Amino acid sequence: MAFFMNPGEMFLGCLNGVEQKFLIELLKTARKAGYTRFVEPCAGTFAMANLAVQAGFKPEQIETSDVSMMTSVMGYAITGQSLEPLEIHAQGFSDEELLDPATALYAQIYLRTSKSAGNEYYHNMLVDLRRRRVEHIESIRRQIEVTRNLLGGMSYRPLDMWAHLEEVLDDPQTIIIANPPTYFAGYEKFYDTQGKMTWKEPEYKMFDPETGHKELFDLCENAAALVLCYQEKRPGEAVGHTIFARAGTRADLNSYLTTNREEEAVAYANGKKIKRPGESKMEPLPCSILPSDYEITEASTCQIIHVTGETAQYYRSLWTHNFVGSAAKNNFAVLVDGYVTAVFGTFVADAYVADRKTVFVWYVMKARHDTYRLGRLAYMLAMNKPFYSTFIEEFRFQKLEVVRTAMLTKYPENKEVRGIMKLVQRKEDPQNGYKLTYEAELVEGRDEKSTLAEWLRKEKKWQNSRAQNMK
Repeated sequence: MAFFMNPGEMFLGCLNGVEQKFLIELLKTARKAGYTRFVEPCAGTFAMANLAVQAGFKPEQIETSDVSMMTSVMGYAITGQSLEPLEIHAQGFSDEELLDPATALYAQIYLRTSKSAGNEYYHNMLVDLRRRRVEHIESIRRQIEVTRNLLGGMSYRPLDMWAHLEEVLDDPQTIIIANPPTYFAGYEKFYDTQGKMTWKEPEYKMFDPETGHKELFDLCENAAALVLCYQEKRPGEAVGHTIFARAGTRADLNSYLTTNREEEAVAYANGKKIKRPGESKMEPLPCSILPSDYEITEASTCQIIHVTGETAQYYRSLWTHNFVGSAAKNNFAVLVDGYVTAVFGTFVADAYVADRKTVFVWYVMKARHDTYRLGRLAYMLAMNKPFYSTFIEEFRFQKLEVVRTAMLTKYPENKEVRGIMKLVQRKEDPQNGYKLTYEAELVEGRDEKSTLAEWLRKEKKWQNSRAQNMK
């Protein structure tokens, strides 16, 4: 695992290539039109500052600020400031160690991960962070150096967005791009270490997207500076003049870039950009995704519904970054208490595998959850023989015996199916590490309700065992 897979990845933030291209063109034209000052409050990973440099702004013309510790450490490292004024303290780290930006960033990631270590995904991540501490710190150090070479010369301060805006809104040569949290208490939830790491946090007002974007544009409506704002909103709820929109950012939200001066911004960008989904793209199901903190109980309901490949692909793309997978013949969604929990695809083979009639699980993808391993529920449901009677011919259904699935992974074992399916084949793969094939007998007489109950018992047993091991 590496924190940033390539030198530019840390700058991507929530922007994809279409948005980046749009903003670079706008900024490039605005700079040529006379804008000499670029301001990025809520700097995050400095995505907008990076685009400003690509558009021709010099680092000395760029001002950034934020209220998060991670961004402040990065900002101080980029601008060559000592971390001592930040007064960082972290459990398991000496104050002297935390004067090194790479170590401070590592500590923040490590302690943030530790709070969710009861979840298998985060537990594995924590183990990797611990075992390869030196390697991870050196990786972060290299990324800081890359960032410093790109943005060195800009200014950075730990500062509330509203305070920064007050300083710059009256300057007609300033262009501002704000990227405030897309949900309430976004900074607080994402960077929370449950008190294991503290610093001299600046005073700031929490941003609530329900009211904050209107407050922002009320403030900026008649400002001398040109203001742009990135938002994720439901259709029709964007605040300000929309100059860019992209459908389906996440769940039922779209991404928008809005401004206080539409005509000017549109001219700089050489027109608006409204990126709509393709004509064949399906809307998501008319129900919400299972919340990451939702408690599943013995009284919960479980349902499998047949969905189109396009609808399944919507959730596959949503839950795996930039993933476009091969289509399955039959696609399904798993609903728990009416929430979309997972999607999976199956294919019933006409040929025999080891003289046994086989159904293949083509893929399983699930919503992220803080506690439960939802993928295991989907696999267990796909192992129920009665389920297949709902969509295949009787003569083929009667012959089904085995369920199989294959996956490419860098690890020699897949923990998501361990204990419910048996590893029957392991092949080394030159690009991905291993190709693993798992198999299990189809389960007779088990329905969705009993599967959910069995899965829940296994999950609680696993959680208790994990908690004991963490002591």
